[in-house]
Amino acid sequence: MKRLTIVVILVVPLLGGCQSHTWLLYANPPVTGEREGQQCATVVFGLGPNVDLSGNEAIRLGGITKPTTVQYRMNSFHGVGKECVLARGD
Repeated sequence: MKRLTIVVILVVPLLGGCQSHTWLLYANPPVTGEREGQQCATVVFGLGPNVDLSGNEAIRLGGITKPTTVQYRMNSFHGVGKECVLARGD
């Protein structure tokens, strides 16, 4: 019982630093045979290269002509993480 309490006390502050967000920026009905493109950047305490939130860069990288969805995703742990813009379409 005492070990479990110590483990919980050590792990809880670490979990407080985890963040994960997904925002849908643009959506249309899905199409069969979709392609996917993504643009990612590593972020350290909010500093680093910015991703294109319009999704144009991810669309270009995926060779997409008709986008169906564009999503913004961010995962970080105590300020260090990765943010991506994912585009899907024809």
